[in-house]
Amino acid sequence: MDHPNHSHPLHLNPPGAPYKCNGCKELGFGPSYGCEICNYILHEECANVDRLAFHRFFPKSHFEFFEKAPGYRTRYCDACGKDVLGFVYHCSQTGFDLHPCCLKLKDSVCDKDGCVTLKLSQKVPRKCLKCKSRNVVNKVKGWSYVSCNEDNNSCYHVSCVKELILENWKRGYFSTQEQNNYSIIHHEMIEYESRQLALTRSSRRLGTIKKYTKIAVVVFKLIVSAIFGNPISAIATLVEALVQDY
Repeated sequence: MDHPNHSHPLHLNPPGAPYKCNGCKELGFGPSYGCEICNYILHEECANVDRLAFHRFFPKSHFEFFEKAPGYRTRYCDACGKDVLGFVYHCSQTGFDLHPCCLKLKDSVCDKDGCVTLKLSQKVPRKCLKCKSRNVVNKVKGWSYVSCNEDNNSCYHVSCVKELILENWKRGYFSTQEQNNYSIIHHEMIEYESRQLALTRSSRRLGTIKKYTKIAVVVFKLIVSAIFGNPISAIATLVEALVQDY
């Protein structure tokens, strides 16, 4: 495809190694459009933008696409609370801003067996399992993915999942697969999922604990895939290892 922000043709690439989008400056794992001549790369969502857009969470907002955030003050995404550093959808009437990938987050995701279903929520109905809070950065109560299953109390901020993956990307986990990096993220995820296991403290049976651990891991994989693109082989391999440890 030809893109107005780049002088060379861009080619569609399948999901794979992590990359930093030259459009919105956010991390990505999913499908992308890249230049074979230079290192320019865009999320699929940033390559195929809409000049005007809407979102059901902001019924009074009419979003326009901007290559840079308008105005001079620092702006942040009202979905994840992260700073706007590049491409953005902005509503001049309401002042809301959304990263292109956040604007196009799926309303719901479920596993292949249909046992776990998560819905995107504008509000945070309960504490996030990672940060133990309903609040996120920049004083924004950002969006979350919440479980719809009666036997699963999972809730994760979109912001918290972004932060977790970005931190480990900066550490070099996804590029080097070094054992020390594996250990860091491995223990972090055990800690997060252990909070989910606290729901089963009324039952000490090993089978019950394993059941809830596997559900918690499926939840985390679904949320990561929804935010960063699916599939993410590095994440999938890591989480499967976590399941085996339990």
